[in-house]
Amino acid sequence: MALTQPIWSRVDEAQHTDFIIQLSHGIYPVADRTVVDPETIRVMQSTGVFRFESPGSYPVPDVTDLGPPPAGMSARANATWMSRHLWQLSYESAQTPGYYMLMVPAWWVADSLGGTVVAVYVVRIINALLIALLAPMAVIVAWRLAPGRPEVVALAVLFAALLPGLALNATRVGNDALAAVLGGAAIVMAIRWTGGAWTTRRALFLGLALGTGVLVKLTLLGLAPALAVAVLWPGSGMSTHRRVVLLLLTGAVAALCLGIWLAINLHLYGVPVPSARTNRLSIIPPMPFDLRYVPFDLAFLVVSYWSGEPLGALPYAAGFVVLGSLIALIAAAGLLRQRVGGGPAFVALAAIAGMLAVALLLPATAAFQFAGPGRYEYPALPAIAALMAIGLTAALARAFARRALAAMYAIAATGILVAGALGVAAETTPTGPDVPPAGAVPVSSSGAFQGVAITVDRVAFENGTWIHVTATNSRSDEVEWNPAPIVAGVAADYARSTHLPGDIGPGETVSGWIYAPVDTRSVQSLEVRFRDVAVDDYRTVGDVVIQLTV
Repeated sequence: MALTQPIWSRVDEAQHTDFIIQLSHGIYPVADRTVVDPETIRVMQSTGVFRFESPGSYPVPDVTDLGPPPAGMSARANATWMSRHLWQLSYESAQTPGYYMLMVPAWWVADSLGGTVVAVYVVRIINALLIALLAPMAVIVAWRLAPGRPEVVALAVLFAALLPGLALNATRVGNDALAAVLGGAAIVMAIRWTGGAWTTRRALFLGLALGTGVLVKLTLLGLAPALAVAVLWPGSGMSTHRRVVLLLLTGAVAALCLGIWLAINLHLYGVPVPSARTNRLSIIPPMPFDLRYVPFDLAFLVVSYWSGEPLGALPYAAGFVVLGSLIALIAAAGLLRQRVGGGPAFVALAAIAGMLAVALLLPATAAFQFAGPGRYEYPALPAIAALMAIGLTAALARAFARRALAAMYAIAATGILVAGALGVAAETTPTGPDVPPAGAVPVSSSGAFQGVAITVDRVAFENGTWIHVTATNSRSDEVEWNPAPIVAGVAADYARSTHLPGDIGPGETVSGWIYAPVDTRSVQSLEVRFRDVAVDDYRTVGDVVIQLTV
């Protein structure tokens, strides 16, 4: 997948790469102020990938109009600006910098030899080599939890080595691969040393593993409870007081590593944790807690764990998500039946639970502007794979049943990975605007907002609704709008519509056909809502609503 998935991966690969590029130029970017490097923009232009959505499904941005977000925007205006311009900010620099700094030497060499695209592939290959270490880690954990049971070890290798979501997301440029390896290494050390004779050296190593991991990805703080369980678990005649002292030493080393990032933030932002600024780097406005968010968050985590992001990027992933989830449920039932216990098992469970808590609860720190992805669980993969293997063997007493289910998993995962590598499309790729049907019906309706007038003069019906619009900016400054309106409650399909620009210059008029995948032939009137027309440099944002009688 490192060589075959498109550049850019739409899961922020451009901004992860830009962080490396900026550092390679001696610049430490400020997440909400620094615009992406010209090298990054050139690759964006050549690939057409600027945002999370598929190329062609939104207006091509104006790469000559770059800059930080305007000051003093409302929450709605901020979310609107970010939905259109977030791509131009080096926003992944809000992350802890360990991974990106480590990649700078490799980037220098690869970029000098082959340019930006070659350097992207080199970093991807490094990530692929890193995640190859997770399967051996799963072997170590499985042997510790189930000594003398080679079938458990084999199943653990299967679940760690063949995970399409991991292969997709951890082989793009980004910190997930190194975070998974460092998290896995911390888990391996913790599980191996649980109940043993803890020494100062072991405590230092464990603290360094957690600290460097947190410097790579902050979410690895979710492993802290598991490491605490490992150090405090009784055994080897060591006193509780001694274990507490060693745990404090482990925590101090990790805190010292984290302090490096806090000091950088204090220098750049004036505060150790700049969440008040970085939380505004979202295309969704802050939202209050809604109980309906809980099942959505959990479902997104499960689906993206098995299939990766963006959802639908890999072919045949839906069936694999069902299969993987079914195996996980069977394994969980087996663990409950067997009543797996002991220090190492509790450490493994604490690692999984800690990372799960981070994934599910982290959105609350950002006013529920995103859902926790399954890749946040990948640092616990050695523990997940080992416990799934133990649970599956406990739940299915017959070897044939276990092996048949494992074979199904292996075939499905391999098939998805091979199909994805061969470029089999899982989602429809926009092919450009369609031609509106003949026989359009004349209509006349318009709406206006702060000097922006939008008129609909024709409507046609064929496998949906087509409307012909003309938008005029009579202001003396540029305005921005969304040329894919909501038609009768359904979002228009920009990819099949005339590719109107997202900005309209002063005194400029643009016109074209807009397609909405909704049949409105049976209604006498319909609403067309152009959302978030922004004027006066986003000081004012509002909708243009047009009522059509057809």
